[in-house]
Amino acid sequence: MEKRNYNVDLFRIIAAFLVTVLHVLGKGGVLKSTSPTEINYWIAWFLEICAYCAVNCFALISGYVMVNKTVKLKSMLGLWFQVLFYSLLFTSLFFVFLPESRSIKNLVVAVMPILGKQWWYVSSYFALCFFIPFLNKTINNISQQTYKKILLLILFVICCIDCVLPIDAFTLNNGYSAIWLMIVYLFGAYIRKYNICEKITAFKCIVGFFAMIVLTFVSKITIRFLTKSIFGKAKFEGTFISYISITILLSAIFLLLFCLKIKINNTATKLISFVSPAALGVYLIHVHPLVFNYLINNAFVSFATKSPIVMIICVILASLAIFALCTIIELLRIEIFKLIKVSKLSEFIARKINDFYLKVFEMKLK
Repeated sequence: MEKRNYNVDLFRIIAAFLVTVLHVLGKGGVLKSTSPTEINYWIAWFLEICAYCAVNCFALISGYVMVNKTVKLKSMLGLWFQVLFYSLLFTSLFFVFLPESRSIKNLVVAVMPILGKQWWYVSSYFALCFFIPFLNKTINNISQQTYKKILLLILFVICCIDCVLPIDAFTLNNGYSAIWLMIVYLFGAYIRKYNICEKITAFKCIVGFFAMIVLTFVSKITIRFLTKSIFGKAKFEGTFISYISITILLSAIFLLLFCLKIKINNTATKLISFVSPAALGVYLIHVHPLVFNYLINNAFVSFATKSPIVMIICVILASLAIFALCTIIELLRIEIFKLIKVSKLSEFIARKINDFYLKVFEMKLK
């Protein structure tokens, strides 16, 4: 049995926390409640840029962890049950306590959360899972030199050109797509396959991370200044604040490499192993559309009026509070699933599906 990588688990926890920071600033209303003439505007955007790599972090983990593995139907079913649980739970609670949330659409999406794109990342991740065997087959049948050329081509063509030109030539939807997750998967897989973390120091990793953050921040300032000078108003200032931006992708890569270099002691290992399983749950809970639109939406507007230091502290504390509450709920969900033996149910269904495929198509899903 493969030894658990607590460095990756730490990276997963950090990514989940960064997601909450993104949403406190964005959906929470902090960013839109500040003006470019205020220092809080620039501080809030700097924090936003620091956290913007979160989604890419999760996709990197998929590549890093799965490159030497096969996708198991049992695991996919387990994820589906987890998603269905939260979809039905929150839809039911909101239908009872918030009548205005009642609609036929919400009911239909609640019972079909993957197909209904209740959570865009989960729907895209399921699509990714179907392609992982093909991605791994390709990865393991090309040379490192060829692999490197492919990644460099992606960085130049997609992360530079497609990010800058507003035409979405590759249907990436600014990174909100399964195709983008597949692309980032390739980078995570490369880091694992060729042990890239052994070729760089922790110091260079953290410097690289903040260098990408600063470059992205400077790009916003520069583009804003230039377009305002030319057009009379600021345009395209968020060009490089995108999941498909080269600086945002590289910031995620540097953060992963940094986490892989950290020496983790026994005490930290216990804490990480306790919290890490709840990382996806943190996302599922607070980003459920009803929670997102009725509870998170504009909940933190008041932070924008605070002094810069107080605003930073408020954003961090609010993000930690969401992270902690969602973690507690998810850990309870995990225990409930253990009690009702959802894992065995997933295994049973997976076995039946395997048998069906074996009989009908003469093939077996692993």
